[in-house]
Amino acid sequence: MVKRLSSILAVAFTLALASPVSAELMTKKFDWAPVGGIQKIDMQLNDIAISEMRFDLGDTVAPIRVSSAKAVVRVDNNSQQDQQVGVAIAVFDAEGNLVAAGDGGNKVGDLNRGDRSEFTVHFSYVYRNLKTARSFLITLETQTKSGKSKWTPKPTPTS
Repeated sequence: MVKRLSSILAVAFTLALASPVSAELMTKKFDWAPVGGIQKIDMQLNDIAISEMRFDLGDTVAPIRVSSAKAVVRVDNNSQQDQQVGVAIAVFDAEGNLVAAGDGGNKVGDLNRGDRSEFTVHFSYVYRNLKTARSFLITLETQTKSGKSKWTPKPTPTS
């Protein structure tokens, strides 16, 4: 029994050490007011800033009936550390009904310190009433790059 308990504790301790550091979250609500598809916003978390979004109401792609509607979110890493970044958007009509939703973020690697990137948030399946939008929530999730070194290929052996 003691041996089993110590094994369980050892596994739990190992998993706790291996689990990633918790990410930071911020959610903010904005009125729907894009001009020519572009909406300026002011949102910052850990020196990660979102200041502009481009909305494209898109169309339905036949024959699979998926929408091409999307938002392109400009994200600036003004911090001194590389960051993993995620963005989620939920769009609502005047009655508070969800009319579009999607998420996006780093596909590969991190958003390096001092860099800017654009993340595309697709509204693939919930989009048909996007033209009735009156407000949206945007969630910004950031996590500082872990202290692990980047992967590098093994050197090619020489004869």
